[in-house]
Amino acid sequence: MMKKYSFLMLAAAALLASCSQNDELQNTVNDNEGLKPMTITASLPTDGMQTRAAGDAAATRCYVQILDKDGNPLEGGNSEPIKMDPYGRTFSTLVYLNGNEIYDFLFWADTKATDAAAPADLKAVEYTNGETIAWTGKIDNNPWNADGVEIDLKHVVSRVTVMTESDFTVSDEWPFIVTVPTVFNTYNVETEEVTGQVDEGYTFSADPDNYVANTEVGHFYVLGDGSTQKLGLHYAGPLKNPAIVINDVPVSANTHITVKGNIYNAGLVDGYITATVDEAWKPEVTEDFDGGF
Repeated sequence: MMKKYSFLMLAAAALLASCSQNDELQNTVNDNEGLKPMTITASLPTDGMQTRAAGDAAATRCYVQILDKDGNPLEGGNSEPIKMDPYGRTFSTLVYLNGNEIYDFLFWADTKATDAAAPADLKAVEYTNGETIAWTGKIDNNPWNADGVEIDLKHVVSRVTVMTESDFTVSDEWPFIVTVPTVFNTYNVETEEVTGQVDEGYTFSADPDNYVANTEVGHFYVLGDGSTQKLGLHYAGPLKNPAIVINDVPVSANTHITVKGNIYNAGLVDGYITATVDEAWKPEVTEDFDGGF
């Protein structure tokens, strides 16, 4: 006997093995309290960071979570996040919804391995600061629609890129670090808020290497709450550079922060380190923040 759901039914490939089974399933679903098939599609941004910055990866997985119009779980355990099928920069899935109900849709995509554990609840997605890029989106109070629903996701993290305008060397003896003092390790897609602050912040340590002028030292991703922060920078090189701070940098979702300057002389020469913030991960809107030294 086919199991009936009062609100939501996932498309089951095993039940679609023949045309007769298709017809039988479709008739059953349409007669089952108004359940109807609907396609849900989520797309990554096409004008964002990964179209122009080296080292950015595309999303490897995407989930949608369906709630009722008040943001509550559906009956029968039908509000567990659903893994969507990838199609290039787009993800899609087929669900069955009650044509008489209103729903909220929450979305989360990231660059974790496809076999990584699925998020249990998109109201509290766990996030590890550092290498993982993440995107989110939501659709509120949406009824069943024969044409389906579509959404363009946005980055929920901030990318921090470190550039050097001088040659310098990183080794065990001469480390180079950049610190973001306040980052978070969970995110609520429904409220679009970060949660679970990590008190020690996040520290990026450059790999041991000989870096040449006007090249990237490295980049990383952090989950911030939009507040302005004092980014720390310390190159403990042969000149015994003191640690410095870069003041009032907003660590926000969907922003790109570029820390750039004369790292070899950082902390010893005024005005040689700045942070540039690109809003919405686009290059046309910027603001500079001087290093505090």
